[in-house]
Amino acid sequence: MVDNSTKIFHESWYRIASQRVSLRASVCIHRQFFRGTKWYVLHDPFSNQYYRLQQAAYEFVSRLSHKKTIEQVWQQLLQANPETAPGQGEVIELLAQLYQANMLHYDQAQDSLQLFERKQKRTKQLIKSTLFNILYLKLPLFDPNAILRALTPLIRLIFSKVSLAIWLILIIYAGKLALDHFDAIQDGAQAAFAPSNLFLVYLTGVVIKAIHEFGHSCAVRRFGGEVHTIGLMFMLLAPLPYMDATASWSFRSKWQRILVSSSGMFFEFFVASIAIIVWANVGGGTIKAIAYNTLTIASVTTLLFNINPLMKFDGYYILCDLLDMPNLQQHAHQHIKYLLERYAFKKSDAHTPANSFKESVLFATYGILSSLYKFVIFGGILLVLSQHYLLLALFMSVILFISWLVMPVYKFLHYLFGPQLQRVRNRALAVSFVFLTTVVLALTFIPVPDTFTAPGILLSTKEEFTIPQTSGVILAVMATPGQKVTQGDSLLLLANPELLNQISGARANLQESRSKFYLALSKSPEDMEPIIKRISVLEQQLAQLETDRMNLLVRASISGIWASPEGGNLKGRWVVKGDSLGEIIDTTSFHFVAVIPQDEVSRLFAHPSQNHIVRLKGDASKNIRIGLVSAIPMEQSRLPSAALGWFGGGDIEVNNAKGDPQETTEPFYEIHAVISGNPAEVSLYQGRSGKIRFHLGYRPLLPQLVRIVQQKLQKYYRI
Repeated sequence: MVDNSTKIFHESWYRIASQRVSLRASVCIHRQFFRGTKWYVLHDPFSNQYYRLQQAAYEFVSRLSHKKTIEQVWQQLLQANPETAPGQGEVIELLAQLYQANMLHYDQAQDSLQLFERKQKRTKQLIKSTLFNILYLKLPLFDPNAILRALTPLIRLIFSKVSLAIWLILIIYAGKLALDHFDAIQDGAQAAFAPSNLFLVYLTGVVIKAIHEFGHSCAVRRFGGEVHTIGLMFMLLAPLPYMDATASWSFRSKWQRILVSSSGMFFEFFVASIAIIVWANVGGGTIKAIAYNTLTIASVTTLLFNINPLMKFDGYYILCDLLDMPNLQQHAHQHIKYLLERYAFKKSDAHTPANSFKESVLFATYGILSSLYKFVIFGGILLVLSQHYLLLALFMSVILFISWLVMPVYKFLHYLFGPQLQRVRNRALAVSFVFLTTVVLALTFIPVPDTFTAPGILLSTKEEFTIPQTSGVILAVMATPGQKVTQGDSLLLLANPELLNQISGARANLQESRSKFYLALSKSPEDMEPIIKRISVLEQQLAQLETDRMNLLVRASISGIWASPEGGNLKGRWVVKGDSLGEIIDTTSFHFVAVIPQDEVSRLFAHPSQNHIVRLKGDASKNIRIGLVSAIPMEQSRLPSAALGWFGGGDIEVNNAKGDPQETTEPFYEIHAVISGNPAEVSLYQGRSGKIRFHLGYRPLLPQLVRIVQQKLQKYYRI
């Protein structure tokens, strides 16, 4: 049981053994070291092709000559280095790759014709591969090398210590502005990708990406490399500029290669810094919108794509150079293939590129994470696009379905029935069938917990606001905020000199009216009735004023904890009757008020949950026990707290047009869950938001996924 690519002898060797080939005279060779291992980079300046070889492969390639056949070169290398010499399968694969890269020369008349045929074949393969890969669909336009050569003095100035100092100062100042205006930047993100702003966002993105690619090219030119291609790359069907900076492969210093990979982001950060300075200092209009778009695109694309090493962009090449691991993604996929062959298919001669246990863990981890990240990031992008551009999202979904599911399945089937698994094919087919059957059965029949979560807020069952019943100046705060009080305890003492004057005036008026009453009683009884009515009114007014005077001492209406956000600054403040100065929270009973969307409440009513868990933000490791759960069986559109809406940092969409932080765009149902256990454990969590998890039993995963997809299609697209 041997692998055709690594065994010493190969059944197709006779096809090339008598050929005489060599590297083309135009090919340049650069030596590099990765993790102490010597590598060689082959570069053909005419085709601008690069190919990286390890020591053993280079020793074979360097011996190729038109004076010797391939068989003679291989035999000579096998005698000189029997332990490290490549097998016939490796030689065939190596020559095939060099052949496709147009780096081999045949000492035959028809070599020029073969070169032309190879170019046509390579072009067809490139077109075929890019049709199924929306990330790397590239269209070359022209050669910018002459322009970069003319800009060499400017490029040297850009990559100087003075420019670095200016860049750092600008970045620090822009960072300070970003922190100072963080809330405004966050609020504007909702409208940045609105359909009305989409065209402006795209134009801004084109300019930013052109500057980004220009940064890569300048760095290549600064260290002596050449850039011969500028063109368009269709990322998610949107054309964006790109430049070919693969000349950095020939740089011996890894720090130069890292700088080339990072320079695009450096240029982008520079532009973003200028944009935030402009945005923070202009009043509004188109300039402010362009500046904000520039800031948003530069930050979002950098975080999601450029600096992220899980995708094959700038961050990936930086990571490869930092780890001294070229072709990290390719080796990761090869290692995962090795794990499959070695431990699932029991292929004894399976080969791994890992040279140590540490490398094997790194390759396996990177391969899994990079694959998962692609699904997550593009799934999220499709979901966002589908809410505004359904047809475009469907078209892209078809492309991703073909490239990420149909093509991999086809390649895997071709691999299963190919020559590599000839000796272990029966086991490979059996393992693959058992695995696929197990997955299907598990998704269809094995029940798993059916749960969902809903946002909510923890509130006391009973709470009373501290509201003065009369106006006045606060003389003293008689209870410390956060202190436990009982009903009737004094909280605040107010003073109102005007009220005392009103009481004195009311008493004088009442005394005067009573004197008139006694005078009328003796002299003119017919005048007594209006005087009696006046006395009654004055007595009522005096009673109300006396009540207001008594209310100058604000008391606790219930027992609990008195909470006042401004308790330390209340003294000396003038308050008006009806002002809210705090609240008293009853600590004997709490409940969690949750907001349930329409697509989940039907399940909750049909399958009452028997297991509830509440976790609050800031203390997610603590599970709060829940007792009785009750639902208000009617739709509502006003949140129990602004903390659950977008304006308060929550997840529920609110009505921006009305500007009400508690008015939702979609109706919801309200659930009240009583907190069980010791109320003192949650008394300090009053008003904190969190989530409640409902457990609705056990159901297979596939029906749950189908239900979720149906709900989303019905909610967003009315399908």
